[in-house]
Amino acid sequence: MTDCAAFYELRDLRTVEYLRGGELPQVPVHVALDARAASCAPGQLALLALANQLSRVHRRISFAIPDPRAPVLVRTPFPGNTLGEVLSRTVGSIDPCGSFLFSGPIHGRRGVSIGIGERIGPGFDWYIGADQAVGFLSRSPIAVATSSATLRGAGTASCLGAAALLRAQLGLDTTPRVLSSWNYAEGPLAATGPDVLESLDVGRVLLVGAGAVAASLVYWLHAFGVGGDWIVVDKDIVRFHNINRGLIFTAAHAGWPSLTPGESVEKANVLANLIPGGRAFPLWYDDFAELRQYKPDVILALANDRNVRHLIAARNATVTLHATTSANWQSQLHRHITGKDDCIGCRGQEMQEPMFGCSTAAVSLPDGRSSDAALPFLSAASGLMLATALQRLQAGELATDSRNDWRWDFHSPFRIATSGMRRCTENCRRILPSHLRRRINATTKWATLDRDGKQD
Repeated sequence: MTDCAAFYELRDLRTVEYLRGGELPQVPVHVALDARAASCAPGQLALLALANQLSRVHRRISFAIPDPRAPVLVRTPFPGNTLGEVLSRTVGSIDPCGSFLFSGPIHGRRGVSIGIGERIGPGFDWYIGADQAVGFLSRSPIAVATSSATLRGAGTASCLGAAALLRAQLGLDTTPRVLSSWNYAEGPLAATGPDVLESLDVGRVLLVGAGAVAASLVYWLHAFGVGGDWIVVDKDIVRFHNINRGLIFTAAHAGWPSLTPGESVEKANVLANLIPGGRAFPLWYDDFAELRQYKPDVILALANDRNVRHLIAARNATVTLHATTSANWQSQLHRHITGKDDCIGCRGQEMQEPMFGCSTAAVSLPDGRSSDAALPFLSAASGLMLATALQRLQAGELATDSRNDWRWDFHSPFRIATSGMRRCTENCRRILPSHLRRRINATTKWATLDRDGKQD
């Protein structure tokens, strides 16, 4: 017999630490989807992404969907031909010990509830909807638009909904939201973004680190469409404490049903397998000597340790992006365009300040090591912000933005979205003179952004 108590102890380690100890709330969660949302890709993504995040924390979830036999219309890492099959395999793969119901009415049951779509009816604690890149968290039903561009907003809405349900279980108040994953702003400033969703191809991408934010990035890009030449570098393996927040990690990746170390798979392989043309290198970045001669068009710096940020800053690549979560319920996106922004090394030093902490709440792991901790919707939101940053780069909008630092604060009862502009410290010696940078990056796709922040 598999040991579910041991599974939860290992899986929930970081979640419990992030919430400052104690038992996780076990109030049942109820999710319902209206027929219109169920018949379009954005509505299905809102449901599947929400279920993905919820099942990494909550153990008792019921789902009411109009027709489980409806064909699945959105790309997903979890197998199945119908919406019901994919939903069942999503939550079951993430939590093989959970209690999941997939039919029946939800009204009148004890717990917290959320409805997706404008025709779902009254009686839910929360509702989510989406229109292009904008996601809505509301106290009344709200529609999910059917355009492919609304996949972005559906992702945003799923993060808002997952946060609201956990906060409700913790007895914390939540504010209704209108939030854009295109310009990362809220309320009347929330931009809907393009009305089309093009497959992403920003050239040669070096992805350093395959943790929770990177896994969530790949989840969204797999749904949106992605191409190009991707290299994923990370020597780490999937462990049970990684399942609580990385949107593509499952219990099987960590070795379930065995709880013995050594049965896990390498994180880099899990991510690369979902990217067409992706290549995995299960090595530590600083040990991978061949990378010194590699000239990527974009670097995604999603690792914190082994002095990675300093080493990446010293490369003087034209475009480096990174996203993090913080110990105070924040998701953060950071842009580093050389010649325009600060370097990732200086930003990393600045992020040691309490308000801009680098996603770390101290956790003591079973083997004695320390690591960071976060919640699934924080990693999901950071990965989504990074996914749309790459889309904005492709669309020619990212480099022209007057800000290079964006944050979503899921703990604030007031504003959720803030942004700013960061500069290198006066004594920074990592950035080379412009003529040397241009020589180094001459063959890369985005080299012209170093001149004036615009594409030629």
